Amino acid sequence: MIKNQNRSKWFGASDTSTIMGNWDTETFKNWWAIKLGFKDKGASSWIMDCGNIMEIPIIRFIEKQEGKKIKIGRHPYYKFSLRLRVNYDGLRKNEVVEIKTTSRIWKSVPKNYWQQCQVLMWKKHKARTGLYVYLMEETDYLRPYFPDIDPKRLTRREIEFDESFINNEYLPRLKYLASCLRAKKFPKVEEYEQVFGKAS
Repeated sequence: MIKNQNRSKWFGASDTSTIMGNWDTETFKNWWAIKLGFKDKGASSWIMDCGNIMEIPIIRFIEKQEGKKIKIGRHPYYKFSLRLRVNYDGLRKNEVVEIKTTSRIWKSVPKNYWQQCQVLMWKKHKARTGLYVYLMEETDYLRPYFPDIDPKRLTRREIEFDESFINNEYLPRLKYLASCLRAKKFPKVEEYEQVFGKAS
């Protein structure tokens, strides 16, 4: 649950696909300018706002359906040395709970969401994510504060923690980008590869 919309000076779990992507693109350059505080994130869309608004009602519905309490993510968790600030939709004793709303059914979990969930699990030492996906209809966007959750449109996907991805792929890149952010310089693939080896 994200309350602070200022994305500068910190990396979030939702940034993982950008961290793991191509650093030579305009998309990355714009994202890096936001991280340095030179640009703001820009206006969010009503579709994105509705997804955020509906997170807690969906979580409460899941609690009733499954009979298991979910702790709402009220504040971020930090890893200061890596400039990492992680927000959670929900937490259980044995898993992260992540809520996504979508206008179309996924055949498989999108890679960017899988990567985001890996970071969420790593920060809180959880072995699994319960990824709940809610299929939105047009009427949902008219009344997101008081939604009628349809159980037929709610599905659960389970994602297991991948230690190899975190240790061998994600953390080296995050460590380098954190050093660049502190130095207020643009990351260079060549420099990264000198320290950590060829970027994957």
